[in-house]
Amino acid sequence: MNRELKALAGHFDFSARTETHQALGVAPSLGLLAHAPADAISQLLPRDEPVPSYADVVIIGGGIMGCSAAWYLARRKLRVVLLDRSRVASHQSGRNWGFVRTLCRDPLELPLAAMALSIWPDASAELGFETGWRRSGCLFLSANEKEHHSYSSWYARARDIVRDTRLLNAKETAQRFPSLSRMAHGAIIAESDGQAEPTVATHAFARAAERAGAILLEECGVSAIETSGGQVRGVQTEHGPIRSPIVICAAGAQTYRLVHGVGMSLPQKTVRSTVALTKPMADLGVPCFVGFGLGLRQRPDGSCILATDAGTDIDITLDSFRASRYFLREVFRNRKGFSLRLGMPFLDDLHARLSVPRNRRAICPRNPEVPANPGRVREAERLFTSLFTGAEPPQIVKSWAGNIDVMPDALPVIDGSGSVSGLALATGFSGHGFGLGPAVGRTLADLVLGLAPSIDLKAFAADRFTRGTYSRPYGTI
Repeated sequence: MNRELKALAGHFDFSARTETHQALGVAPSLGLLAHAPADAISQLLPRDEPVPSYADVVIIGGGIMGCSAAWYLARRKLRVVLLDRSRVASHQSGRNWGFVRTLCRDPLELPLAAMALSIWPDASAELGFETGWRRSGCLFLSANEKEHHSYSSWYARARDIVRDTRLLNAKETAQRFPSLSRMAHGAIIAESDGQAEPTVATHAFARAAERAGAILLEECGVSAIETSGGQVRGVQTEHGPIRSPIVICAAGAQTYRLVHGVGMSLPQKTVRSTVALTKPMADLGVPCFVGFGLGLRQRPDGSCILATDAGTDIDITLDSFRASRYFLREVFRNRKGFSLRLGMPFLDDLHARLSVPRNRRAICPRNPEVPANPGRVREAERLFTSLFTGAEPPQIVKSWAGNIDVMPDALPVIDGSGSVSGLALATGFSGHGFGLGPAVGRTLADLVLGLAPSIDLKAFAADRFTRGTYSRPYGTI
């Protein structure tokens, strides 16, 4: 490699993936920087063109939905190209709590959650890469009689689907979890639920997809889905077009922008959620845990993911008013859990509308800054201290936030039967999509291959909002 190409290679982040790819004989994916000539980039790749001109399937979005779909399709020998405007797992798939749960999900989601729970335990072995899966269980505490009754009602509806789930009374809860210093009214526990490491798991699916032949292009945003005569024809990327009869859009909070260009309307909004990481501490003796306003996952090294349960920030922008009628009632109903904030996101949105062409807004900003809310971090620390008085005080190592794309009924859109043939969607997971990821990827693969999905997707149809067939959220958005 000559000096110029070495300098070019220095712009790319090989460090996390080069060793693994060398062992597998697979070339690492490269971000396609705008300043690098295509012929120079092609010398670093095992193919003649940086952006393939054709694919059997194009997938937009390098989160766990897109990466798992790429894996399931590539292993069936389809030519798959996955595109991300930033990096794999750089958005919500790498920023969430890491719960893998069936517990207390909307009953309409339970078949999908049960499918995912059947996939996770064997995923590391099947993929050939570690996902961080552990069957640690999941526990929701009842703070009062009303909350315990809601868990009991959920269990009555879900008991035919969920496994190893049971209600605990106050005495049973105190006996089983003595580290909890606050007396709960009771609890519900799902023994078979667990956890995985979000960034690690998403990259595991990405790497396995590459090994199976998929092409992953990072820093390659999509500006438009191309259609003709009601049929997908491909995508327009910032580095050129890719022809394809099938496109899967799993672009998170940018999905509504991309599908608007093909005549679809999604009432998709964004909220911001803050998460903190502690230094390792002694075993707390609890599974993945939600109770008294705190969400907690203790990782294998003893460090903890902490967050306030249902504590989210709504950053007001000009886009906040689009389709707001779908959300106003629920925001008002759960107003104590939301904070409306007017600040830099509003100015950033205004600047983008004035300076960024409309066809670039699904790409820019490529890596938006999502600041953590320090108040949420302090509240999570306070809640932890009040619930685990015998434990050492948590020492926060760092905190971060993620933009969560939400739908009015807090259910995702998973659909491949819209007015545009060849287009499938997976979006709007409303903050609880990570654990569903492998099941969504498998379902998307079935959809685009024309196979009947193993679960009923009617509740996740994209047009349920225009038809008025959606219902109120089962839980808080």
